[in-house]
Amino acid sequence: MSATERVSASRDHLAAHPYETNAGEFVRFRVTANDDVIAGIVRAVAAEGEEGCHEFRRRLGEEETDTLRLFAMRRTLQGRRQSSLSLTYEAIDGFALLPTLNDVPWDSWLQTALFVARSLGGDPEMIGRRFAEVANADAAARCDVAMEAMNRVEALSQCRIVETSTNYGVGFVEILVFRGTPTIGFLGAPRMGDNQLEYHPTTNLAQLTASLADALDASGKVVTSPISQDQLAATSFSLTASGSYLPTAGCLSFIADGVGGSASFTVFVAELPEDADIATLATAGANTNDQAAAYDTRRLILLSPQPNFDEDVDVVIDFCDFEDLAHSALLDSATW
Repeated sequence: MSATERVSASRDHLAAHPYETNAGEFVRFRVTANDDVIAGIVRAVAAEGEEGCHEFRRRLGEEETDTLRLFAMRRTLQGRRQSSLSLTYEAIDGFALLPTLNDVPWDSWLQTALFVARSLGGDPEMIGRRFAEVANADAAARCDVAMEAMNRVEALSQCRIVETSTNYGVGFVEILVFRGTPTIGFLGAPRMGDNQLEYHPTTNLAQLTASLADALDASGKVVTSPISQDQLAATSFSLTASGSYLPTAGCLSFIADGVGGSASFTVFVAELPEDADIATLATAGANTNDQAAAYDTRRLILLSPQPNFDEDVDVVIDFCDFEDLAHSALLDSATW
C-alpha cells in the first residue's frame, strides 16, 4: 500500500468513527473506546512524515475536523487525569493535524495541553519540534507564539480552563470569553479587551450540577446534555434584577431534552454572592415564564423551558418532580 493510500485509509477510518453527542462532556467525563481508535489514527498519520500529514489535512472535511479536535481536547483531560505525558503528546499531535489555524483552540485547549505537559516534566523544545514535524508551517509558527506565552502562565485558569473535582474524577470547565472587536478609526487603533466570565465558586458547583444532571437522567423523563459555563439572564427574574445578567461566583448549565415528545428545558446552577437575596430571586424566577427554582443559602437552581417559536403551541412543563430532584441535590453534603 502506498503512502497516499495509507493516508486515505486513515482519513476514511476517522470518518467512520465520530464521537457520540455527549462526548463533549468534560465535567462528567467518561473514557470511550473511540479515544484509543482515533489515537491509533493520529499515530499512524504522524508516522507518515510531512507529506503524509499534509495530505491527511487536505482530505479532512468539517465532520472529521470536529472529531479530531474533540479527540485532542479529550486526550488533554485524560493526560491530566492519568498524569500521562504520552496521552498529552497524543493530544498535541491531534491539534497539530487540524487543517487550519482557526481550527485549533490556541488560547484554551492547546495551551492547556502545553500546561499539562510542562507540569509532567515535558521538554518544551522537544514538544515544539514534534509539533513542527506534524503541523504545517503556519501552525508551527503559531505554536511558537503559544509556547512563548507559557512563560507567563502560572495557573491552569490562565489557559481559560478551570479544573473541577466530582464523583467522575477530575474534569474541565472551559471559560466563556467574549471577544473584543477592533475599534473604528485609523489603522492601528487599539483593540477592545476580551470579556472573560468569572468562575470562582466557594462550593463544589460542578458536583451539584453533575449530581442533578445524573438524577434527571435516572428519572427516564429527560436526557441531559454536556455541562458548560453559562450566565443567569436578568430577564429570567422579571424586574427583580437589574442589568443584563446576574452577578455570580459561578454558573453552569445543561439542557434536559424531553423523552417521547416531552418538552425540553435548560437547567442553570449558580452560586451567588453573599449579599444576594436568593429567596427573592428564586421566587421571582419561579413566577416568570413558567419556570421553577430551588435554592439554599448560596446556590440557586433555575429550570427554564426552552424557547418555543411555534405560536400555535403553548408549552407548559410540570416541574414538580424535577423540583424535588433539585432540592435533593442541594441537600447533598458532597456539593459543598
